[in-house]
Amino acid sequence: MSIFLDTAVVVAAHNAGDGNHGRAMAVLEAVRGGEHGNAFSSEFVLDEAVTLAWVRTKDRRVAKAVGLFFLPPEGEEGSVVLLHVDESLVRAAWASFLRNDAPLSFTDWTIVEQVRRLGIDRLATFDSKLRPWVQCVP
Repeated sequence: MSIFLDTAVVVAAHNAGDGNHGRAMAVLEAVRGGEHGNAFSSEFVLDEAVTLAWVRTKDRRVAKAVGLFFLPPEGEEGSVVLLHVDESLVRAAWASFLRNDAPLSFTDWTIVEQVRRLGIDRLATFDSKLRPWVQCVP
């Protein structure tokens, strides 16, 4: 079993003022408890999540907490494996972006392609637009 963590879930878990905070906390607690097997995310999601946390909250502590979730201090174990997005994956995502009229961001397409390529079972997201493309929770 495996799960890929999308931006909004991680940001909401670190932002008590987010409307999805409770749901996001439940997802991350399940991830930390091993209920979904291995947890993955990507460099693109890290970038998007830290930026979104900063833009939404204007609180550097929240943005840092989001970043530390993905990149814990040297020697500390994290909850998520951070995956590299290489050129072949970028090209596959770009091809999907060009080929499909779906209202997905380019980062979303990198997620779809990475989940498919690596055989990751589920995507933790609050973005309903991703549901036709990959199996999602919650």
